[in-house]
Amino acid sequence: MKWKTKKDKHKTALTILAFVLACLYLLPIFWMVSSSFKSEKDIAAMKWLPSKASLQNYETIIKRAKIGRWFVNSVIVSVFSTLGIVIISLFAGYSLGRLQFSGKKFLFFLTILGFMIPFQSIMIPLFLLLKKMHLVNTYGGLILPALASPISIFILSQYFKGIDIEYEEAARLDGASEIQILFRIMVPMAIPAIATVLILSFTFSWNDFLWPLIIAQTDNMYTLPVGLVTLAGSDVNIRYGPIMAANVIASLPVVIVYILFQKYLVAGITSEGMK
Repeated sequence: MKWKTKKDKHKTALTILAFVLACLYLLPIFWMVSSSFKSEKDIAAMKWLPSKASLQNYETIIKRAKIGRWFVNSVIVSVFSTLGIVIISLFAGYSLGRLQFSGKKFLFFLTILGFMIPFQSIMIPLFLLLKKMHLVNTYGGLILPALASPISIFILSQYFKGIDIEYEEAARLDGASEIQILFRIMVPMAIPAIATVLILSFTFSWNDFLWPLIIAQTDNMYTLPVGLVTLAGSDVNIRYGPIMAANVIASLPVVIVYILFQKYLVAGITSEGMK
């Protein structure tokens, strides 16, 4: 009885700690969303809630900045980058996780090596290469470098490696090809890992600032992170309300993607915890 009481106390303490940490994490987000509906007077007075909620800040940012164009650019780049990463990582992860071939360990080593190479060390050669390919200031230049994702390949290869071989052997006995085994057997069983790769890839691509800043040389090709920074030199930046409204708009797609795929993440974590 004492052991259960002590365990309950620890559980209650951890719950309270998690609640406090969650509140601290959500506090700036609440301030951002709330401020997007405030007047400049309310923001200057540090009020937590607007005296009178208004959409004026959203109207201002949409009219005075190319936020619509930047939003579309971010959607195009993030969606196609994510799809490319998932497709490439599926084939590469399946090959490294399930197939046996010469040079496999070396290729896996190269994949791990990709974690150790900072992007800053290769961005100049990469820019010069894309310049020769006439891909500067294009969607191709924004998307192509993101398709090589070592972390995505690693996640999927390790997940595929943990799937029981009996499923694969049964499919082979039925005459299934490698492609059929991948998409009919492995992919349905690896949905949690694929969802993890999708969320990580989309979030990284949507929030990426450095590469779009280098490769996008006109404001019509800016993504949202770069476009929002350019507002620092405009009259919109003088007012905090429109900036908060722009940040809310920029945050929505990531939140939506997470909400749509969170159940697969929870399923993956639960299944791993039960092994």
